[in-house]
Amino acid sequence: MPPPIYTTPPKVPPRIKAAPKHKQLYWCDLPTDAQLPEFWKCRLVVVLSYKNGLFEPCTVVPITSVPQGNNRWAYKMQTSLEAVDSWAICNHILTVAPSRLSQHKGTIPKVTDEEFESIFSLVYQWLPNFALKPKPAEDT
Repeated sequence: MPPPIYTTPPKVPPRIKAAPKHKQLYWCDLPTDAQLPEFWKCRLVVVLSYKNGLFEPCTVVPITSVPQGNNRWAYKMQTSLEAVDSWAICNHILTVAPSRLSQHKGTIPKVTDEEFESIFSLVYQWLPNFALKPKPAEDT
């Protein structure tokens, strides 16, 4: 079977007026051609990356209202925008174009410092640790 033919994706201007900042919550239009367990459709995300530009990619963590049971990588959100229980899924780190982001009812809410630190801590624990182990001392 021949490989699929791809076209260059469109360059879409951002709907937001300023670069997204870490801790902010946005609606994000995720791709509709996702394959499970990938995230898809328009959903809330929390911005994870620290220095973002309005025309540069940013790193986000998706939020779901589906109960997460024993998912150790899910953080139960304290901040509620739609009066429903929500979870940040910290092992689904995504890089998105700011053109995918839109404000929540004309505002840009933020999570608290404590909540962001908890989310970031789970993300950090999920990432592999490539720290070099010290070499054993050689006999002289």
